[in-house]
Amino acid sequence: MTTPSAPGWYEDPDDATRLRYFDGIVWSSHTTPRHAQPAAPAVNAPVDPASTAAPGAPAGPADPRTQGTPWGGAPQQPWGQPPAQHPHWQQAPVDRALRMPDGDVVAEWWRRLLAWVVDSLLTGLLAGLASLPLMGSYLDAVRDWLQASANGENPDFSVPLNAFAEIALPIGLIQIGVGLVYSTLFLVWRSATPGKMLLGTIVRPTAGRARIGVGVALRRQSLGVVSDLLQLNPLVNVAGIVLSVVDPGWLIRDPRRQALHDKVADTVVVLRKR
Repeated sequence: MTTPSAPGWYEDPDDATRLRYFDGIVWSSHTTPRHAQPAAPAVNAPVDPASTAAPGAPAGPADPRTQGTPWGGAPQQPWGQPPAQHPHWQQAPVDRALRMPDGDVVAEWWRRLLAWVVDSLLTGLLAGLASLPLMGSYLDAVRDWLQASANGENPDFSVPLNAFAEIALPIGLIQIGVGLVYSTLFLVWRSATPGKMLLGTIVRPTAGRARIGVGVALRRQSLGVVSDLLQLNPLVNVAGIVLSVVDPGWLIRDPRRQALHDKVADTVVVLRKR
């Protein structure tokens, strides 16, 4: 169906028996059944019981349907009109899925969080393997310190610390490079990293269903790279930590469930169609 151009109630793209509210940007979670009000049944003129009573029979109480109130009760609903709380008009259960104008369902924050955990573990493993050649001097320093401690000596603990400080920056850069190649490769190839694939999501442009290009994939990771580089510098590492938290946390309150890096690249994470 054609995407509406203005806010309002329109036929639900997924269910023609109900209406869904379009807020001008995306389909909202507000729905209502698409039912016409039933026509009022024809009402026959009430019959006076007194006129149909047998001759000589005592007149009984008037038919409550012909009176303004039932016996000893409140005024009745006029004939032919449905009660105010007719079940036919009760609102259907709310569909809380957030949808794009073309019907794609935007992924929940918890799916994205779990996908990030999976991808972080995989990139950490790959970066660790790539950093093994640099770990030799540090491991030698740690082994010498442990051996001296076992012999009852009092070795200087600063030696292994200095050895680690020498390789910390190269290892950090390797971690950033591995993550950049990992995400770019999978986003361009499959529109999703392994973590996203495991959680059933893909990345797409907000403007339509299309493949993610190399430029978009790199732009989408630019905030993460800046955050990681800042954290490698002791003078500004706090700023990097803050950015690393604010970036993904933004999607929790964002109406489109976009993180800051999604807004930079103009992308959105949606559920993969089965």
